[in-house]
Amino acid sequence: MIRIIYFILLLISSGNLLAQYFTISGKITDGNNQGLPFSSVQVKGTTQGTNANADGFYSLKLQAGTYDLIFQYIGYKKKVETFVVQANDTKNITLNPESYELKEIVVKDGEDPAYAVIRAAIKKRKHYAREVDAYTCKVYIKGLQRLKDFPPKMAKLINAMSGNTENKIDSSLLGVVYLSESETKYHFRKPNDEKEIMYSSRVSGKNNSFSFNQVSDMRFNIYQNLILLEGLSDRPFISPISETALLSYRYKLLGTTFEDGKMINKIAITPKRATDPCFRGVIYIQENTWRVHSVDVYLTKEAKIDFVDTLRIKELNSPVNDTTWMTTSLNLLFNYKVFGFVGEGYFNAIFSEYDLHPVFPKNFFKNEVLKVEDGSNKKDSAYWMKSRPVPLTNEEQRDYTKKDSVQKITSTDRYKDSVDKKYNKFKLGSLLMGYNYFKTAKQFHFVTSGLLTSGIQYNTVEGVNASIKVGLTKKYEDNRSHNVIATARYGFSNYLWGGTLNWTYLKNPKKFESFNVKIGTSAVQFNSSEPINASMNTYYTLFSNDNFMKLYKKTYASFGYKKELINGLVTYVNAEYAERSPLRNTANYLWIDDKNKLFTSNNPQKPLTDDSSFTVNNSFVVELGFSIRFKQKYITRPNEKRITGSKFPIINVLYTKAIAGLNTKADYDLARISIDDNIKLGLVGTFVYRLKGGYFLSNAYTNFMDYKHFDGNQTILANNDYLNSFKILPYYTYSTNKWYVEAHAEHHFNGFIFNKIPLLKKTRIQEVVGGHALFNDKADKYVEVNFGLEHILQIIRVDYVLGYGPKSAFHQGFLIGLGLEF
Repeated sequence: MIRIIYFILLLISSGNLLAQYFTISGKITDGNNQGLPFSSVQVKGTTQGTNANADGFYSLKLQAGTYDLIFQYIGYKKKVETFVVQANDTKNITLNPESYELKEIVVKDGEDPAYAVIRAAIKKRKHYAREVDAYTCKVYIKGLQRLKDFPPKMAKLINAMSGNTENKIDSSLLGVVYLSESETKYHFRKPNDEKEIMYSSRVSGKNNSFSFNQVSDMRFNIYQNLILLEGLSDRPFISPISETALLSYRYKLLGTTFEDGKMINKIAITPKRATDPCFRGVIYIQENTWRVHSVDVYLTKEAKIDFVDTLRIKELNSPVNDTTWMTTSLNLLFNYKVFGFVGEGYFNAIFSEYDLHPVFPKNFFKNEVLKVEDGSNKKDSAYWMKSRPVPLTNEEQRDYTKKDSVQKITSTDRYKDSVDKKYNKFKLGSLLMGYNYFKTAKQFHFVTSGLLTSGIQYNTVEGVNASIKVGLTKKYEDNRSHNVIATARYGFSNYLWGGTLNWTYLKNPKKFESFNVKIGTSAVQFNSSEPINASMNTYYTLFSNDNFMKLYKKTYASFGYKKELINGLVTYVNAEYAERSPLRNTANYLWIDDKNKLFTSNNPQKPLTDDSSFTVNNSFVVELGFSIRFKQKYITRPNEKRITGSKFPIINVLYTKAIAGLNTKADYDLARISIDDNIKLGLVGTFVYRLKGGYFLSNAYTNFMDYKHFDGNQTILANNDYLNSFKILPYYTYSTNKWYVEAHAEHHFNGFIFNKIPLLKKTRIQEVVGGHALFNDKADKYVEVNFGLEHILQIIRVDYVLGYGPKSAFHQGFLIGLGLEF
């Protein structure tokens, strides 16, 4: 018995020895003892490795044994060092710049020898792009953003908010503003199946948050013809070895060197046209195999990237077996200067533990492209000390220590209450701009509008009207929330009080499940989508004799429910009981009187008579609908789901039934369908469309507000929902209670044309064209074509619109839009 126990203890202790890891660490420098940031360390013959940190320090955990470690930095000679690992060891490594020889080469037809290398690499592009059918790997990502300066005016504002009377910049606000780490298992299968599982995540100073590091956002595949950098540009970038690269790039051979007996060509790449979507920098291509060894390229504002001034991309590919190379290190470094804010940062990714022959469970690849595991943000500092492959810099260590310590204080209810007490005080500014009350510890927020933010408008029905809004929000740890909005409104000309109460309960965020209850009485537009902007209507009424807005009084109670049944299939139901009452014009005041115009009546069907188009009546309307998008991709986090898109369009189907007999008159059935999609066409731009149609199956009794109305426009301000509206269509001319078909489409060229025109190509202005059509029983056809310029000063869009309607009537006009286009 004693021998058995001794034998078991011996096995356990032997197992612990076998599993024991030791740490090899040090600093990787150049000949001047300067650290080489993010240099690569690989265990020869394996896919195990790491990167140095931003200061050049590395750390690698290995079991006892003998290893050859490969130290690499793009543009420097690779060094292989043998380590006999029996204990923790420190060894600094010095790498020398690679010496690239440029021997005398016979230049044919004045062409640089780099072109022959590039042509060979282009021929092999498809082979390497398709070389691996499937793989998995482990990915560690560290992201850091540093603020170096911000506008003096902002310093004044921050100091005023904090009670500081000085106007100096608070140095504590400078430095690291974002620091995060994540560990992910990445899975890929041709052609486009991918899935990430993030099992650990850390954000400095926010232990309840999840890192936004995502492997798919950092993919840089030079073997693709076009390289997408989501969020940085509307257009993709041309790979320097794409099939059409010779039309866009210039190449120059800077020299050659040998690594492991194979020649490496160092080639400089520059765009033929500065504003083309092309990279600058250097690529390294192995002779004979024509594979890309490594990349060191960058983009500037000339390439029309957003948010950052310069983006540098450094990628190192390494062999994972005798024939296949994969990315082992990827670094994105950036700097920015926006509205006086100056900063820089990086994302450093290490790819290791490749498996090129994975066996995936059935249905492993569905539509979930990223899953953040529960508890991934609960790993303590001891876990990260053991797990992170890249040591922290001194700056990063200080940031974690400082912010984590601060969070221990700021996360207490006592601290939150003290801060709330300071900011919850009612001030003169609260009266003007609105008052906010916070109970942060309970995730509660109360807000009211102020005198300047309250809606004070003018229309010919109510005259001057004023409204005030009050909001309440209560959130929970699992992302559930209650949101209550109450409004009060008064018309000073018709003495009409109105008010609404809107309660929304988000019950299950991962299923988008919510309840909504509304009650109220108010003056509303006949078109429930309210295409007429109240402020623009005020301007046109007072200055141009155009009282476009037509209103009726609606007293109602409604209930709504929405839920995603399965991925991509969302169902919703709404029921509303309402009393509808006519309203008439009671005000005719204006500031500029156009003698050639008269105000129209509040009857959109008979604008030249003051007779109402209907009498007081009740309605009970039930709507059932669903939205479906096949193969919808999504991200899941604990208590959260985010949709990322699909290659298929969105289909919406809605059935509306107005039920008579419940002290109600409205009696009709309306079926509707819509299809819309966003299609990316590479360098040519993005094509977006929406097709809609509807048919009244019955219309035994309908009032004008029950008709299908179309979002028209008769002002200079465009409706920003460009795919749901017409540009110069009269608001109610073609409203119908029978049938309709409408189509909207736009193509955003994303600079494809302007990029070839002198002067224009230096701007960020982009071109857009669109077409819009309406067919129904009121109009044989109505067609609009618009030609526009967008991204003027980032947010302005201008369109020239030409419309063609019944009786061969042409209309035209210019529109200005603000904000995002789609």
